[in-house]
Amino acid sequence: MPLNEKEVTQKIEELKKQEDKKRKFTQTIDLIVNLKEIDLKQPANRINTELMLPNPLGKDIKICVIAQGDLALRATKVGVPRVIEKDELGGLGGDKKIAKKIAKTYDYFIVGRDMMPLVARFLGPVLGPSGKMPLAPPKGNGIVNVQDNIEEIIEGFKNTVRLRIKKNPIILCPVGKEDMDPENIAKNISTIFNYLEEHLVKGRGNIRNLFVKKSMGKPIKIEI
Repeated sequence: MPLNEKEVTQKIEELKKQEDKKRKFTQTIDLIVNLKEIDLKQPANRINTELMLPNPLGKDIKICVIAQGDLALRATKVGVPRVIEKDELGGLGGDKKIAKKIAKTYDYFIVGRDMMPLVARFLGPVLGPSGKMPLAPPKGNGIVNVQDNIEEIIEGFKNTVRLRIKKNPIILCPVGKEDMDPENIAKNISTIFNYLEEHLVKGRGNIRNLFVKKSMGKPIKIEI
C-alpha cells in the first residue's frame, strides 16, 4: 500500500515552516527510515542499491569517471569534474591519502567495465567503507560499457540516491532541498518507500517508522 502523498506533502510543508536560525546555506531534507524485525547478519537482508527518483535532489552532484580511451574522452567532453585514466589509477594504489581524498570529494563514481578490477584493487579499500563502490545494473548505473551513453548516465545521477543497510537497521538519505516544491519531495519519498516495501523481506512489516528532517532541524514523523 503506497504512502498518502498528500499527507507527506503536508509534513514537508510543516517541516519547511520550522523556526530555526537563519543559515547561510540551503538545508538538505533527509528521509530517515527505521527498520524492525530484520536479521542483518544475513547478507540477503542488507540493501545496497542506487535508486533513481522522479525529481532532482536540488544539489550539485560531483561525479568522477574512471575510464580509458573513447569513454574517458567523452566523459571529459561533457564536463565531468574529474576523469581518472589507467595510468593515474595505478598510482593511487601507493598513496592512500590521495585515494581517501578522492573518495571524499566525489559523490558518485562511474567506471568503465574493463577498469573495474583495477578500481577494486586500488580504490576498493576506500570506496567500499564509504558506500561509494560503483554498482552494476540492476542495482546501479556506476559500471558502464564503452558504447553506453555516458552523458545520459551522468544526468541520471542528479536524481539518484544510495540506499544502504549495513550494520544498523536504519536508512538515511537525502530527498531534496528546503527550497524545493513540497510535492516533488513527497514524490521522492514515496518512490523510496515503494522500493523498500517491495524489496524488504517482510515489506512494510520491516518498516518501523519514517521521519523527515532538515540538516539542522528537528525530525517530523510521517505516518505509514
